[in-house]
Amino acid sequence: MSEISVAIIGAGSRALNVIEHLAWRLSSDSALPGVVVHLIDPGEPCAGVHVANQSSQLLTNTLASQVTMFSPTNRLEPKSPPSGPSFTEWARRQGYRRFGTEYRQAAGGEEIGELDYLPRAMLGEYLRDAFRMVLQRAPKAMTVKHHRTTAIDVSEHPRRVHLENGDRIPWDALIIATGHCELQPSPEELKIQSFVTRNRSRNSRLRYIGNPYPTSRLAEISRSDVVLVQGLGLTAYDVIADLTAGRGGGFVETGGGLRYIRSGEEPLIRLFSRQSLPYGARGVNQKGVDGGHVAQFLTRPAVDAIRARSAAGGMGKLDFLTDILPLIRKDMAFAYRCAEQRRKIDVEDFRPTPTEDAIIDRIFEPKELLSCGGLSELRSRVVKYLRDDLAEAVRGNVDSPLKAATDAIRDLRDGLSAAIEFGGLTPESHRYVVEVFVPLTNRITFGPPLRRNAELLALIEAGVVDWAGGAGARIRLDEGLARFVVQTTFGSKEECVAGDVLVTARVFGHRPLEDVRPLSRNLVERGIARPFCNGNYHPHGLDVDRGLRLLRADGSPNRSIWGIGFVTEGPRFHTHALPRPGRRSSQLADAARLVDDLLASFASGAAPHAAAAQAEVLAEEGVR
Repeated sequence: MSEISVAIIGAGSRALNVIEHLAWRLSSDSALPGVVVHLIDPGEPCAGVHVANQSSQLLTNTLASQVTMFSPTNRLEPKSPPSGPSFTEWARRQGYRRFGTEYRQAAGGEEIGELDYLPRAMLGEYLRDAFRMVLQRAPKAMTVKHHRTTAIDVSEHPRRVHLENGDRIPWDALIIATGHCELQPSPEELKIQSFVTRNRSRNSRLRYIGNPYPTSRLAEISRSDVVLVQGLGLTAYDVIADLTAGRGGGFVETGGGLRYIRSGEEPLIRLFSRQSLPYGARGVNQKGVDGGHVAQFLTRPAVDAIRARSAAGGMGKLDFLTDILPLIRKDMAFAYRCAEQRRKIDVEDFRPTPTEDAIIDRIFEPKELLSCGGLSELRSRVVKYLRDDLAEAVRGNVDSPLKAATDAIRDLRDGLSAAIEFGGLTPESHRYVVEVFVPLTNRITFGPPLRRNAELLALIEAGVVDWAGGAGARIRLDEGLARFVVQTTFGSKEECVAGDVLVTARVFGHRPLEDVRPLSRNLVERGIARPFCNGNYHPHGLDVDRGLRLLRADGSPNRSIWGIGFVTEGPRFHTHALPRPGRRSSQLADAARLVDDLLASFASGAAPHAAAAQAEVLAEEGVR
C-alpha cells in the first residue's frame, strides 16, 4: 500500500498526543503503511498557545508534576512507568531552579518540587521538546512536515487543505485539532467599540480590550488609567499579574502574608463579573502526583443505571439537577466527612447530614457575598472570604474538609462525562451545565494556586486592586463622562465605579460560525462539518461521533475526517485538561481511539490517493 498522507490542522498538545500514538503504532506493526504527517500551524510545533516569549508571570494552573505528554509504557496500565518525562522531571533535567517566585536555568536556588506551578512559557518549551523526543523515537515509516502557516479551507474533491500562503496539501486522512478560537465581535462588542471610537478624542485613555491574549495587548494601558476587568476567573489573574508584577512590582513576605511593593507603573485595577464572587484557591496537594478522590456515587455505572431507568420510563435524556447534581453533592459530602473525621467512612450507609448539606450550599452560593448593602461592605467581606479560604487552602486538599469537598469534583469527570457527552442531558440541563455549573466549578474547584490569592489580598491592601461591583454588576457606556461605568444595585441604592479601560477577561468556547479564522466556517458551509446541537441548544464545538469522526451536515460521519480536543467541546466534556502521570487520561485515550480508527480504515480497504493528488498539484503549479 502507498504511504498515507495525514493532515493535522492545529499543532498544540492534542496534535502531539496523536503523533505520539501514531509513532508507537507504526513502531509496533511493520505491516502498517508508511505515514506522512502534515502538521499545519503558524506557531511552534506542538506548543499551541504556550509560546516561549510570553510573560513569565503567566503560570500553568496545574501542578507541573501532574502534567505529562507521554503515554505509559504499557498502554493498558496507566500506572506503568511513563515513556517520557513529566513536566517537572523535564524542568529539572533542563537545569531549571526556583529563585523565590521565578524559575531560571542557573546554579543555586532550590530544586523544583512536586508542588510547583511553572510558567506557561516553560510549558511551551516542554511541549516542543516532547515533540522532538517523539520524532527521535519515530520509525522510518513516519515522516512529519511542519507547514508554518494557517489552514483556511478544506476541499474533498480533490482532497486538499488550502493554506493561507497559497499552498495546497493533499490528504488521505484529516484531523481538526485547532483548539481555542478568537471570536468575531458580537453586537454588544461592536457597540462598545463604536463608543470608544466616538469618545476617544474626549478621553485619550479610553480603550476596549475584548481579548487580553497575548497579554502584550495590555502594554497600551498606562499607569494613569483605571482598568475595569470583567471576569474574575483565571484570565483575570493573568491580567492582574501582567499589570502589576509584570510591570516591576513585587511581593515581600511578612508575618501575616504578603505585602505588595509598587513600581509606580501599575494602573488602578477594578474587578467585577456577573456575580462578582472571588475564586477559591487550590488547596495544597496532599494526594501525591497520581492520587485523588475515588468517586463513590457519581460513577459511570451509576450514570448508566440512571439512564437505563430513565429510558424504561420513556425518557431518553437525563436531567442534571435531579439525576446528577445530588450525586455530586453526595460525593462532596463524603469527602468532607472523611477529611473531618480523618478516616474512611462506610459508603453503604452514607447520607449527608443537614449540616453537611448547608456547608455545600454555602460553597455553591456564599450568600454573605451576594447580599451586601454596598461596595464598602462587599469589599470587607471579600477580604475576609479570601483570608478564610487561604487558611483552608494551606491546610491542604486532604486535611481541610472544605478543600477535600471541592477537590473531589476534579475526580468526578468520568461520571460527569458519562452523563453529559453526546447529548446525554436534556437541552435545558445541558445549558445549565455550560452556563452555571461549569463556571461554578471553575470558581470553587479549578481556581488559582493559593499564592495567587495571597497576592490578590496584598494588591487589595495596597489599593492597586479593588472590587468595582457586586452581584448583577453591569457596564454602562457613559457618553457624558466618556468612560465606562460599572453599575450595581444594592437594595434600594445604586453604586457606580468609572474606568477608562475595559478588559474582557473571559475564555469562550469554540464557536465555529463565529471564529475570526475562516476554516471552521468553511467546513460548515461545505457540509463537511456541523456545529453540535443538543436539541435547540448549541453549547459550542463541532459535532463528532464516539469514534471522533466529524459529522457532516446530514449527521453522517465523515469516513476520513476526525476532530479532537477543544474543537469538540460540546459533544464532549472537559477536553482541555492535560494528561497526568499514573492516571488514566481521556486525552491520551482519545488520541489512541482516533489513530486506531484511522489506521483501521485504511487496513479495511480505503486507498491512499494523496500521492497522485500531490502530482496533480505540482503539475498545476507548473502551468501557473
